[in-house]
Amino acid sequence: MNFKRIELIFFVAFIALDIFLFASYTQKDDAVESTTNTSSKNTTTSVMKSIHNDQIYYGELSNKKKQGFYIASPIKSNLKEQTGQLQGVLWSYNNHKLTVDFGTSIKIKNANSPQKTLNEVVEDNTKVINGEDYQYDKYLSTSKTVVYTQKALGSPVYTSSGQIRFTIRNGYVTEYTQGHLTSVEILREKKPMISQQRALIWLYQYNKLINNSTVEWVRLGYTQLLTVNDSIVYIPTWVIKVKSDSSGSIQYRRINAFTGAFMEETD
Repeated sequence: MNFKRIELIFFVAFIALDIFLFASYTQKDDAVESTTNTSSKNTTTSVMKSIHNDQIYYGELSNKKKQGFYIASPIKSNLKEQTGQLQGVLWSYNNHKLTVDFGTSIKIKNANSPQKTLNEVVEDNTKVINGEDYQYDKYLSTSKTVVYTQKALGSPVYTSSGQIRFTIRNGYVTEYTQGHLTSVEILREKKPMISQQRALIWLYQYNKLINNSTVEWVRLGYTQLLTVNDSIVYIPTWVIKVKSDSSGSIQYRRINAFTGAFMEETD
């Protein structure tokens, strides 16, 4: 019998109880709110209008609800164990992440499509370990950092433990840092998740949306919830990119896709 897995499941069951209590609390809030609105649809419309009045702009948002899972991945040094396959690079390993220095920088041929250069690097197993597990993520990538993400149950991993982050300097790739999820397992049965639109509403009601800003995207992925028993538990999360229209600064906000709770960014 796998006692570690049983312990992990019981721990997640405890978290699920917290979720139930949180949901009960928010349902009471919704009930109070509904007394001043003719329907939940009117409530949503009212909140979205308030968002617009605060000069917060967003594109089309889905109100479709899906289902998702808790998942877990053991903390292992699997990357370090495979560094023997790397050639012509310098590497170091710290905090379960691999950092690789190319020595000779790699020129990005097209700044608007860095993946055209980096796909070849990621596919070369003498330069990147388990590169086939990652895909270029244009939503997380910037002019200074190009991100490749793993997928878990079809959704991208939005924490560094499941990403490759390439550092770009003056049009050249100098190094990357890599985390890798292995032996991913589902912990509990499917649970309903809030919609994309509801995630934005929760974020606004938590006063985590700045006025005079643009919501550039709202995407669903896995982020780290907690570490227990030498494993990391991940949870479906709505990740929201917000750009200030006045300063141009970028914020990434996270909403728990099961409960609607605001999540502090961990990495």
